[in-house]
Amino acid sequence: MEPVLRCADFEALIAEIAVHEEWRGLANARPQNAAAVLAAPAAVARGIALFAPQLAQRSKLSILVIGAESTDAPDQGRWYQAVAVMLGSALRIDVTLVGSELDQTFSSALADIAPAVAAVGVRAPLVDFLSIQAEVKFDLAVMFQPGFQKYQGWLDASGLTRLLEAGTVLLGGSYSTDEYEMERWVLECHGYRASEVCKDNPFYLELGDRQSVIRWGGVLWQVTAAPTGPWPPDAARLQSLELLNRMVLHSMTAAGGASPPLGTMVELSAAKGRQISLIHIFDRRFVDPATAVWYRLDDDGLLHKGGQLPPEEIAAYPRQSPRDIERALWAAAVKAQYLMADYPEPAASADTAAHAGGMFNALRIRAAQLFR
Repeated sequence: MEPVLRCADFEALIAEIAVHEEWRGLANARPQNAAAVLAAPAAVARGIALFAPQLAQRSKLSILVIGAESTDAPDQGRWYQAVAVMLGSALRIDVTLVGSELDQTFSSALADIAPAVAAVGVRAPLVDFLSIQAEVKFDLAVMFQPGFQKYQGWLDASGLTRLLEAGTVLLGGSYSTDEYEMERWVLECHGYRASEVCKDNPFYLELGDRQSVIRWGGVLWQVTAAPTGPWPPDAARLQSLELLNRMVLHSMTAAGGASPPLGTMVELSAAKGRQISLIHIFDRRFVDPATAVWYRLDDDGLLHKGGQLPPEEIAAYPRQSPRDIERALWAAAVKAQYLMADYPEPAASADTAAHAGGMFNALRIRAAQLFR
């Protein structure tokens, strides 16, 4: 079994590869720094082992990192040479980093012990980069947290399609299963097909704080097929996802606090110990599917009746769907149409877009600190 599958965490993986002469410097490195520089190559190696093990049998592997910025490109991408040892292979690794925000000056505290072979860096969008290539010769392409909902140009342009049609294995990494389901939703809206399930990756970078869990590269997945012919984006399905994001951002600024997953069935205790089955909508607001009455759960665990949903909303609940995102989308639509009046008026300064932008910048800062 490959080291990247055999090892359960960074400590074990680093210990295993550090026995090799060219990687011994990692044995004395600060664990936080070693994990940071190895996170992207470990995700690539694990993705190969899980989704495309045939690539590990080659003598040479050409890798394209799409949308590269900093966390996936420290020290000029030299750490991607670790992919081979993580796979227990003698692969020759050639890497190209492509991204319109690529920072080729981003260096880590371990730059002095990084491998000598640097990646080729190209500061440009994927489609521009491919437009000057006579042919696509990459064995593997990888995207970390691509954010297709915000950057749908990746899907509208021909870049990813051209890679897939050339036989390139296309892998991705996301913060979580929920995040991947949103990526998959957008991919499907543009005619692509992707893994039905994503795979956990223990070699993630934790970017969260005391109130959140945010794992860079936390799950891995594959784009398996490009659109067949012209494929107009499914605007209605994309709008439903946009509504979900708006409702989540609203809750982050107007509600806060932990609550069950959106659209899930839960069991709550009623009077005299009686258990009742309710559907969680948003922010500890639940609906009884038998009566369509919705309730608000207070901090003392008491349910307060809020109103009643139309029966057709209960009938539309995707109870049998295998995909949690379908229930989350249902919950967002219900909140938007029927529950917004139950929330306090937002403060004049509440700006959900600014809040989201602030969160993203905070993640970038936390990620950069792991390399120092």
